[in-house]
Amino acid sequence: MKQHLLRRGLQGARVGRILVDADPAYVRSPYASRLEPMTRLSLEEARPDILCSLDQTSGRLVAGIEVKAANGDWKKGMTQAHQYRMGVHHAWLAIPDRAGDIVRSATSMARDTGVGLLVLQSEQWQEVLPPVDPRPTPRIVSHAAAMLEGTPVARSLQLNHPLNYLAVTFIADRMNPASSLMDELARQWRDLSRADSRRLAISGAMTLGLIDLDGQPTVEGRSVADLLEALGFDPARSYDKRKRLTEVDPALAAVARFVLLRQPAVRLVYRTLAERGGKLKLPALAIQAAQEDAALAGALFLADPSGQPMTTLDGSAYNPSTVFKLKQNLWHAGLLSTKAHVSAGKRATDYEPDEDVWALEPREATRVRGTFLS
Repeated sequence: MKQHLLRRGLQGARVGRILVDADPAYVRSPYASRLEPMTRLSLEEARPDILCSLDQTSGRLVAGIEVKAANGDWKKGMTQAHQYRMGVHHAWLAIPDRAGDIVRSATSMARDTGVGLLVLQSEQWQEVLPPVDPRPTPRIVSHAAAMLEGTPVARSLQLNHPLNYLAVTFIADRMNPASSLMDELARQWRDLSRADSRRLAISGAMTLGLIDLDGQPTVEGRSVADLLEALGFDPARSYDKRKRLTEVDPALAAVARFVLLRQPAVRLVYRTLAERGGKLKLPALAIQAAQEDAALAGALFLADPSGQPMTTLDGSAYNPSTVFKLKQNLWHAGLLSTKAHVSAGKRATDYEPDEDVWALEPREATRVRGTFLS
């Protein structure tokens, strides 16, 4: 069974990791070394024989499989597989049926219980019946989670330089707990002279998952702050924001890339570009991104997120935060080779989307293709 999963996968998906239950019969088997890694698989009251992860385009699912070596055990196995449906996305029963006399009965019961059926016939495992998808469906939940994570970045980053968000994180982690983050930013990060700008920097750091709603650094934020300190970041230093961050301080730009690439909206932009040669004009980028994720693409690119990207839209239809501020952040971080178009950042009606080229850095195009498309 394990070898079949490794070779053929399940439901057209590649199997990632496989664990086999440390049942004494398996541990003492002459094939024990081929069954490793083994552990005691316990899901509340149930113990599947196999747990495996399935790498699907919509995300990673977990499947549990009950394996029975004898035909007469299939009803017991069906009951066991049904018991651990609550602990896996998909539950399967794997049984032999060399004589072909139990498939009909087993299929009927499997359909009633929501368990998938794998049958060994002529020394080959066959997927006779797929399992019932769980509720909620993981693919749809993943989509909802992506909207929750991705939309704020698409519509809330209001400063055009990533160093502002990194500085907030660093200062929040290193400041006196008795002080307020707003006061410490005013004292230590002179680049933001206005209170409104400091509030936007704090809000952006929250959106990026670097600080929490109380202004305290998250686990990721503390790691970023430690990395900044190791790289010699100093809020008192004057960083020339008129120049690209990759030129001013390549190491800090790399940290900014790491932070930005954690965001679903940024990954959507990069997947879309990487799959299409690394360069698109804005209308084409928005349309192609919407083919993968219409909701996130609408929030990312359109001023009215309920709309649909089309080639006929004028400049005022596009989200100014994306075409100017987010794009500038991506350019400073070294993810895009093209900065915000000269018509962006002004009146919305002046924006020229058909002239706005979004292009990956050549090395990033190769890296992102390998990372996101493999």
